Amino acid sequence: MSSSHIPIHKTIKDLYLHLGLDIGNAVEIFHISKHEDLREKLPVNVPPFRNDFYEVSLVLGGTSLSYQINDDTFETPEKYLVFNAPGQVHKWEGIQGDLSGFVLFFHPAFLGELFRERALSDFPFFNIYEANLFELDVQNAEKFGFYYHQIFDNYTSGQRTGQELIKANLQAILWQCNQEYEERNKNMPERKVTDGITARYRKLVNENFLKTSTVNDYADMLNITPNYLSQTILQTLGTNAKSIIDNRLLLEAEYLLKHTDLSNKEIGYRLNFDEPTHFNRFFKKHRGTTPGQFRKSKS
Repeated sequence: MSSSHIPIHKTIKDLYLHLGLDIGNAVEIFHISKHEDLREKLPVNVPPFRNDFYEVSLVLGGTSLSYQINDDTFETPEKYLVFNAPGQVHKWEGIQGDLSGFVLFFHPAFLGELFRERALSDFPFFNIYEANLFELDVQNAEKFGFYYHQIFDNYTSGQRTGQELIKANLQAILWQCNQEYEERNKNMPERKVTDGITARYRKLVNENFLKTSTVNDYADMLNITPNYLSQTILQTLGTNAKSIIDNRLLLEAEYLLKHTDLSNKEIGYRLNFDEPTHFNRFFKKHRGTTPGQFRKSKS
């Protein structure tokens, strides 16, 4: 660890500059590249970072790497889709061989009225608390490859109608991914994880957990009573509303303990605890170990 923060890229151009890549004259709120065009320029190892936009990228084979989203590490399969939502921490290590496919980033504003940001956060594969990497068989790889080729060709053509065709194909990717997700989870007990109130609550917590940690404040933001919010979260997620806030604070604490050199005291203040001892007690209560012990176990 050698920094006091995890870098967050506000724009797609910021990310490309951080990686030492030339983005050219790309639109700030959307970009697609071929992996083949980036492979020789990408760093072999990239330390943890966050983006303030979405990623839906397709890999069609030819490489081996260790990819980490949040605290989940994947030894990547041959063909897969990878999803990242704003705020997720990710990194990769040990890129080997030739990489083929497409990397695609977009801000919610790109889709405009076609998708509200709230609707994007409803997609289960954009859940910041989970890591989503879908292995693809040959048939699905060909299906998604068609959409990505259409997007890439329209993006590079410069034609006036290209942007609308890009949006149409991006919508198709998102809905096909949603269908794929539902198919893979059809044998799971039915839970309304995309319930509107629940999705908005989790989105608000992710955006505001450093500012407030009370259920009452979030209920006010949603224009509902705290009791109704608590009942909704219990019904849809099987847990209480306060635990969602606590888990987001814990996730951030773990990020900072693992990936920065901030002291426990500094992390506590950054997470809006009044006293360092309050942060230590909070962390030990939920994780069964002190922040210092957790950091040591991950070093």
